[in-house]
This record gives sequence, C-alpha cells and structure tokens, in this order.
Amino acid sequence: MDQEKQEVLDDDELFLHNLNSTLYVKKDYDLKEFDYGWLDLIEDCLPYLDNIIRNPKRFIINEEEIVKVELARKVTVESVIHLTQHTNLIQDIDKDGDVKPSKILNINKEESMDTYENRFIHTLLSNLRLFFEMRVSATSGSSYCLDKNILKYEANTKVYGEDLKISLDVSDVTKNIQEHSGDRGELTYAERIRKVKSQIDGFFGSELMQILSKLHFEPVRSPIKKTNVILKNPNFRKAEELWNFIQSFESKDKTEKEKRDFFDKGVLKNEYDQAFLMTFIANKNFISSSQSTTESNIINQMIQRLVENLLDTDPLLTEDKIQEAFLKQIKIIKDRNESRSKKIYGILEDRLEREEKSLNDVLDLFRKEA
Repeated sequence: MDQEKQEVLDDDELFLHNLNSTLYVKKDYDLKEFDYGWLDLIEDCLPYLDNIIRNPKRFIINEEEIVKVELARKVTVESVIHLTQHTNLIQDIDKDGDVKPSKILNINKEESMDTYENRFIHTLLSNLRLFFEMRVSATSGSSYCLDKNILKYEANTKVYGEDLKISLDVSDVTKNIQEHSGDRGELTYAERIRKVKSQIDGFFGSELMQILSKLHFEPVRSPIKKTNVILKNPNFRKAEELWNFIQSFESKDKTEKEKRDFFDKGVLKNEYDQAFLMTFIANKNFISSSQSTTESNIINQMIQRLVENLLDTDPLLTEDKIQEAFLKQIKIIKDRNESRSKKIYGILEDRLEREEKSLNDVLDLFRKEA
C-alpha cells in the first residue's frame, strides 16, 4: 500500500515537473435588459388624465363694448348701471321719463378653456407623447443575455520516457431571450404599449386639446404653479406626479458588454492541469495491465489528489468543511439517482400496464369469436 502510494506521488511530481500547458480563453458577454416601470406609471395616471380631458376647466370671459342701441344684443343690469354713470350717452328723455340712449354698453359672455391648468395638461400630454415614443423606440425588441466562452487547453508532459499529450476544446454558449410577459393581467408588453398609445392619441382628438392647439400658447415649464386646482384636485395631483416623473426620468435599462481574448495563467489553468493529471492517474490504474491496484486503492488515490487540490486552493480548509462538502454532494447525487430510478420504474410500470391491457383486449376478442 505504502509502496503504491509512493509510486503515485512520484509520478505526480514527475508529471507536474515536466508539464507544459497553455489555456486560451475567449469570452463574449452581451446583456440587454429593459425596465418597464415607466409603462406602469403611465398606465396608473391615464384614468386621471381622462377625467381631466372629459371635464376641462372653463371660465367666463366678459367682453365689454360700447355700441349703438340698435346693435345691442341684450340690455343687462350692467348696461343700465353704466348708462347712469355715463349720461353723455343719453340722447333724449321723453315726457314720460323714458330714457333713450344713443349708445349703450354691450357685454358678450364667452366660455374659455385658456386657463393655466389646461395649458399645463396640454403641455404634459405633448411631453408624454414624446417621452412615450422615445421609450418605445429604446426598448424595442426583447431582453436577452448572450454568454459565450471558448476555451482551448493544450498540454504535454513526460513520465518515465512516456510522452503524454492532450488537446481539449470547450465551447460554452448560453443565450437566454426573455420574452416580455407584460406582468399585468394577461396582456403582453407589446399589447399594453399599443393600448397606451391608443389612449394618448385619443386625448389629442379631444375638445380641450383641439382648442388649445389653435391658441399657439407658450408651453408651461417647471416649476409648476401651485394653484388651488393643482394642489387640491386628485386628478391634477396625479398629473403633476407624471410631470415630475418625466422631467426627472433616468433609464434603468441594463446594457453590459464584455469581450476578452487572453491566455489564462491563474486558477483556471491550474484546474485544467489538475484534470489532466487526474486523467493520467485514472488511465494508469484502469487501463494498464501491469497494475494490480484494488478498487479501494484507486478511489483513495483519486480522493487524495482531490483533497490536495482543494487545500492548494484554500489552505485554511478544515477537515470538517471537507467532510461536510463531501456528504452534501453524496446526498445530492443519491437523491438524484433515486429520483431518476423512480421515474424509470414509473415509465416501465405504465408501459407494462398498457401492454397487459392490450393483451387482455386481444384475448377477449378471441373468446367472443370462439
């Protein structure tokens, strides 16, 4: 036993002493992950904007004009009061005391939507449409992650005049495309975006937006005036929340790229060197006809190399931690094998039941014919 162990250790030292190896690594990593929190907030605010659009704020404009009596549309209390204050507009007073003015004050009352609050909503919706189009353009396509690693390991060594060579190519490509589920109800992100676009476009066809667009007023700018309506009306408070969100928006989309092309000379290369050594030990024990090593000795030798490799990686590793790790892996593998066996047995039992049923059906048919 001791002689065999010493022989393996001597071979290991000779193997590693003569080892000449290279590990070429090519890495290509590309991540694009879109955040749709902006869509959630817009959807939350749309019902409040709809309330404002359907019931816009209006005020009455009084246009005063001095006109000839015959052109006056309506004589109001204000007209009479104005006449008493401007007697020069009285043309004549008849014997019955009736006053005949030459001109009179005419007041035209008109409704107007040209309020600060309405101009704020008009500007907000214009900004919202632009912001929405920019975000849709920026988040077109699906989130994805491409992780591509190509490794080429080449090594050679000599043990007691025997030349050993290995060449290993490893290509690890992971491509994960995340389809947009939508996260709200049964709608996908694309369906939600189309729905929001339709609602925003509908707002621009409303009376409020049509009338204010013709006024060509100066757009409202931050900071927003804290009028009573904006402060107290829940619809306008939500509109201001959306305004502030757009003004201070910072994209949370993730874009990461990494491209590297190098020869590794660290831990990864050492792991491949150890794997080459373990392969050499396995071949030496299992293939060589001159070996009389027992299965127990082979397992001990393999475990010895594994433990040495672990201690080289972490010198502070304790026996308890090594034992805990081994026991944990043994349990995982046993559970996995047991689960696999149960599945296989289940498939076989199901197959046998179906074959038995089929055979019984055939026998029943023969009995009926007999």
